[in-house]
Amino acid sequence: MGCSAPVSAAEKQAAADRSPSPGMYGTYQNDSPTRFDQSLGDTNPMTDAQLLPALLSALDQLSKYPRPSTLPKLHRLPSSELQNLVCGGPCAALAIYRPGEGIFLDEKLKPEIRLFDRSVLLHELVHYLQDLNNQHADMKPCSRWYHREQEAYAIQKNFLVIVGSPVRVGYSAHQSTCDDVAR
Repeated sequence: MGCSAPVSAAEKQAAADRSPSPGMYGTYQNDSPTRFDQSLGDTNPMTDAQLLPALLSALDQLSKYPRPSTLPKLHRLPSSELQNLVCGGPCAALAIYRPGEGIFLDEKLKPEIRLFDRSVLLHELVHYLQDLNNQHADMKPCSRWYHREQEAYAIQKNFLVIVGSPVRVGYSAHQSTCDDVAR
């Protein structure tokens, strides 16, 4: 039989700190950075071929949506063309997802190197995933739009926090706007 070394009080406390009590959860620190942290949180240039799969991988972690087997088409347009597509004239639109057509992104945005611009593309990818998963398909169009935007902005905001961007997004429309408009 072997002898065990005496256990110090500090070692006992450290072991107790690591062992969760019944009904409690334990914590640990993962010292190895994830691919999400390495590729999306820096501004090293990424190609579209790298960027879309990386953002979809991030959404696999940030959202309830599974990673799709296909990528949406990405179209880059001059600001005026994008604004006409979205609003019919000048407006603050930076991007839009259109089912069956893909994502249309203002050509001034550089998601390959800018974190906020990357988050705009991620926001539109949320809409792509919502569409693939028929999210809120049973709602009236205005309520569906509202809930989808609310979710996309929340995920975009979480992404910006995780990648360490000092810029945040907010969403200020209220559900009650749907009561006022027959959409």
